Amino acid sequence: MAHITIEGLGYRYPDAAEETLSDVTLDVPAGEAHALLGASGAGKSTMLALLSGLLRPSRGRVLFDGQDVTPLAARHRNVAQVFQFPVLYDGMNVLKNLTFPLTQRGFTKEAALQRARHIAERLEISELLLRKANDLSLFQKQLVAVGRAIVRPDVALVLLDEPLTAVQPSTKTHLRHVLKEVQRDLHVTMIYVTHDQTEALTFATAISVMANGGLLQTAAAETLYNEPAHEIVAHFVGDPGMNLLDAEVRGGQVYLGEDALGPMSLTDGPVRLGFRAEWVALDAAHGLPGKVLRRRDAGTRQGAVVGVADVSVVGQTIRAAYHGPIGELPRVSVRRFVGFRGGIRVA
Repeated sequence: MAHITIEGLGYRYPDAAEETLSDVTLDVPAGEAHALLGASGAGKSTMLALLSGLLRPSRGRVLFDGQDVTPLAARHRNVAQVFQFPVLYDGMNVLKNLTFPLTQRGFTKEAALQRARHIAERLEISELLLRKANDLSLFQKQLVAVGRAIVRPDVALVLLDEPLTAVQPSTKTHLRHVLKEVQRDLHVTMIYVTHDQTEALTFATAISVMANGGLLQTAAAETLYNEPAHEIVAHFVGDPGMNLLDAEVRGGQVYLGEDALGPMSLTDGPVRLGFRAEWVALDAAHGLPGKVLRRRDAGTRQGAVVGVADVSVVGQTIRAAYHGPIGELPRVSVRRFVGFRGGIRVA
């Protein structure tokens, strides 16, 4: 499996007014499970097409293990891809679907069978080997499609393009688990494209958040959640997303209206204040005056009701987690926050 390096990648579709992808630089170590996370139109699918060789970049380079593969056609890159809907030979059984890519590469029949059975065992589909692909459920077909993608040991990179979109919600968790286990066991370099943060956060070692054709931040899930580098990352990652309020820094203190929240080591001026729902405390004694607009109980913990409330604070609405009873007019205090200027994190 290859170490993937992307250097200043840009792409403009013919007759387009501007680039779909702009100045993307990314490093994916060999054997890493990496996710490209972003909303529709972020540029994720264009990135996959450039990595696979289906598109040639307008500028920049793609390197596999230090070798520039930018000019190479798709068939010369040893890249395998899994799509939203599984692509199989329906008339063949599962075993033949798995061995076909190997025999086409010159593997002996015995070697191809051994490798196919090994992959089937890892994917927990050994009992399906003699069944026709056309007779499988969509979930089973997607497992076989994953198997076809990783069965060749010479594959440099496996690309997964929204692979769980068509799978029933009840089986998505299991398929994610199987994918993650196989990736880890076989040390396969995988890049997983999704708009679903749950899929990205539970599958990938590192996640790149994309928006408007650019890469905003690459980090582990915990860093994206606690230390977002951009307002879009703060809003997109987490459920609910991070609260983002208009505030002001004056004399080393950050103010919401005329109320000071705490110290912030920024120059004076407007700032966007970001904080998670669980970084907020609601009580009757401390903090800013607030008013509960709506509450959504999620269950109980240690005998007390927990949930998330919409709370109005100095004319702006935040989401605050609660544990236990809250009054109609609670006080609101923020235990931790970050600042953004021009959309970029500054504290």
